[in-house]
Amino acid sequence: MNKNTLKQIILAINESSLESQSREELIERVRERTEISKTTIMQAIDLLYQHKALEWLQDEVDLFPCAVIFARSRPNSITEVLSYWQMFHADASFWKDNGFEIKDKKILYYIEQMEKEDPTKIVSDTLSILYTDSIIHKGKHIPYKNEDRRIVPLKNKGFLYSVMPKKGIPTNRDISKDLQVYFKDTLMHEFDRTCPICGIHMPHMLIASHIKPFRDCAHIFEAADHNNGLLLCRNHDFLFDQGYISYQDDGKLIISKHLKHPEHYNLNDLNPKYMSENRKLYMDYHRKHIFQY
Repeated sequence: MNKNTLKQIILAINESSLESQSREELIERVRERTEISKTTIMQAIDLLYQHKALEWLQDEVDLFPCAVIFARSRPNSITEVLSYWQMFHADASFWKDNGFEIKDKKILYYIEQMEKEDPTKIVSDTLSILYTDSIIHKGKHIPYKNEDRRIVPLKNKGFLYSVMPKKGIPTNRDISKDLQVYFKDTLMHEFDRTCPICGIHMPHMLIASHIKPFRDCAHIFEAADHNNGLLLCRNHDFLFDQGYISYQDDGKLIISKHLKHPEHYNLNDLNPKYMSENRKLYMDYHRKHIFQY
């Protein structure tokens, strides 16, 4: 399938998924947005599903982060090639049929790094760092803050600084708007559009909550890293943001002594599967600097 056509369909799916109540309605909304035939849209959905770049949650469609990165990347950019590779590299016949061949040594080096990563991660750290770099405005006239602060001790910190040596975050949060969209999209995928504390499944009511607050981030990647986030309902976002609750590295709930009548708030532990090594680092920051003991 033509890459530009596939990109259009992925973007339209991403924009339509929260509005649609059924598969048929989703396909019709995508058709209206793109003016691409229903047959081609269904072929694209089947292609993405077969290559595990899309899944169905009952009648809701959920795109994997690599598909969204591919659709939003500039044509022939490094992130477009890498995200396309992550989606389809396991299918040799697909590569051959589409005449896809990678010769660029830098891209081959990045692929080698990605192959060494945990295949169960929802998005490659290498790809996520490169995508963050590709969309953040690098103009020298943009004022930054927090340049003297330290990032959490990420294992990939060396690679991060080799790609993005600029420390701190923009003082104007609007500059990172596209990264905030990516941050929430990735959390929507990771948490199946459900608050992991109470189980409420109302995507429009859910908030991409930073564990280490945006205002405290020492590097723009910290603000974009899905490991620095939880997808929470409004009630639990407030309690977590204000430090009334936090979590241990095993997902066990911690309740502040300042929270009156905690039994009223439907509080629960986090599933340990969400406590990735990097998320534990951000949660350590939350316990030390945000939680009210």
